[in-house]
Amino acid sequence: MNYNEFVEKQKSNFSHLEKIVNLLKSLKGKKIITFSHDDPDGVTSASVFKRLTDKLGIENKILFPTKYELSEQEVKDAINKYYYPSAIFILDKGTIEYYKNYVEIVKNIVIIDHHPVIGNNFENLLVFNPSIEKYTQCSGSLLLNILFNLFESSKEEEDFITLIGLKSDWAIDPLNNIIPEFVKPFYEYKIIPKFEFLVVPEENLSSTIFEITSRQKSNLLNHLAQLFFAITGGGFQYFYNDRSIKLKDIYQPEFCFNIFMNKLKIEKFSTIDEFINLLNDKEKVSLIYEYFLDDIKSTENLFDQNTVLGKKINDVELYLFFGKQVRLMPMVGSVKLYEYAKGKEAAIIMFNIEKNGSVHISFRGNTDKIHLGKLANDTAQTLVKEFGHPNEITGGGHPRAAELRTRESGVCYVDILKTFFELVKKI
Repeated sequence: MNYNEFVEKQKSNFSHLEKIVNLLKSLKGKKIITFSHDDPDGVTSASVFKRLTDKLGIENKILFPTKYELSEQEVKDAINKYYYPSAIFILDKGTIEYYKNYVEIVKNIVIIDHHPVIGNNFENLLVFNPSIEKYTQCSGSLLLNILFNLFESSKEEEDFITLIGLKSDWAIDPLNNIIPEFVKPFYEYKIIPKFEFLVVPEENLSSTIFEITSRQKSNLLNHLAQLFFAITGGGFQYFYNDRSIKLKDIYQPEFCFNIFMNKLKIEKFSTIDEFINLLNDKEKVSLIYEYFLDDIKSTENLFDQNTVLGKKINDVELYLFFGKQVRLMPMVGSVKLYEYAKGKEAAIIMFNIEKNGSVHISFRGNTDKIHLGKLANDTAQTLVKEFGHPNEITGGGHPRAAELRTRESGVCYVDILKTFFELVKKI
């Protein structure tokens, strides 16, 4: 099945997709607001979608809130600031049951997302999510590429941006020949003919945060994904505004979005520095990346000092890391997990006290025996039940990767640990 056939097939596989297409056709000359995740996949998703809506003549305001879940107040604030839209699109920010309440604010609510769903009643919403029935490994950027191709064939720029989203969200691993079934038509018909040089293994390239199982080789795609992870802040708001006056006034997800919306010079290159030299604002990009690489090194040292082996759960070794104001924790933890596990089934739970005193817990695993997304969500919901603050305490994610944040809730670190370990005991 070629990519065009695959795209057309999705209309019969997902009943809401054609309704989304028809809605977009009806929005010519009208205004919409799009809320997208502020990580690389969310930024690439928004970039592909903005390119589509520009072609359709739709005025599309793109926003990148710092919280993963979209709150009712954020919707109301955006409407008050940008005037009343004809529709709201929510990209890569979860498929969450309470989003259905937002139809009381704006009639047309569209969710395009690939995460496991939270809840089961999505009435009045238009949802395109392959993971509703069964978890499907892909990315938001690919779903937006599918939507784009239902109107016209995507060009090199849209496909390049989509590829960055797929890799930066850990949805594909060409270095180890891991391409999920849902992604194969795009990868084989859109990427290999144009961008094969990006995925070829090279032993002379340095390792990145994406070489998890083996650090002996890399490819240019992994380096590109790491670069854009650094530029966006990775969805964890790892920003560098306080490091240099040159970065003081930029919001990194928007800065990255603007890079993608500019005319991209996509030509063959052999190093990440060569690619950076093709970009606008290359001085700022280089500065961000330099800070990012320094942070990787210092955080790797912290993990070796502050990680302990806890107990076995369902034959899975559980490693625990404790830190304070640790940058790039989830990415470094993913790499360190495989180093510590030495081929065994394992998970690492990382606890970080952030600058404002809030707590960030990151979950990574190499097995599905413990559903880490469920554990993160159960911990968050238990904390909310006991302490309140549902808009501040949030958690969830994929079976092997998840996050929990307490933000401005003020919940004590010890209470968070107590709640978490009580839930672990029940597994």
